[in-house]
Parts: sequence; C-alpha cells; structure tokens
Amino acid sequence: MPSDRFDHVFVEPGSFDATVAFYRDGLGWQELFSWGIQGEPRGIGLSGGGVRIVIAERHAADDHSKSHGINGTRPTLHLVVDDLDARHAELAARGLVLFPPATTHWGTRWFVVQDPDGNLIAFEQARGN
Repeated sequence: MPSDRFDHVFVEPGSFDATVAFYRDGLGWQELFSWGIQGEPRGIGLSGGGVRIVIAERHAADDHSKSHGINGTRPTLHLVVDDLDARHAELAARGLVLFPPATTHWGTRWFVVQDPDGNLIAFEQARGN
C-alpha cells in the first residue's frame, strides 16, 4: 500500500493579491515563505495549521516542472512520497503519468498525474531522499 501524504495545494490565481488577501487576511493563515522582488513573479506559502497552500503568479517554468499552464487557475494537489521512483513506476505501468520525474526549482523531484476531471496531482520527494 503506498504512503502518499498531503503536502500542499498549488494555486496560480487569476489575481495574486486577492487570493493572498483571502487566505492570509481573510482566513488568517500564517506566512511560511515568499518570493519575488522588483518586478519578478511573486509567490507565497501559507499555513492554516493542518493544510498548506502555495500561491504563485504566472511564471516561466525554466525547470520544466510541467504543471505550469496546464490547468490555468485550477489548483494542483501535491503529495509527498517516500520513494518517488517506485511510485512513478507503479503509476506509469497503469498509464496514469503525464510527465516523468523531474527536478524542481523548490528542492524536490516530482512527477504529475491527471485525474479524469483534469485535476493535477503531483507526487514529490525531497532531493537527496
């Protein structure tokens, strides 16, 4: 039985400022980290205690992380796995994988699957694990 654990939801919103205001100011979620200065695309990680969200403005996916632009403003669910290559092999054998494992710019390796409704699920493992 796989041990997929929830990590975070990724959102590339229509309005970064409105979305951050909703989660941070409206819901009272706490900032974990942020990026983007002087005209660079902005991003922020927030925690509501038992759930985390990463909100990012549209940005180039130079690392070929693959989920950029596939679903527009639909969220991507991120799951943490203990053995990325084994989980990839299992899901690839079932024909479910959209993209093979790749290194991300935020310090993980991942691959992405898509459910029948077009929702993206990213399986991730920290680099070096």
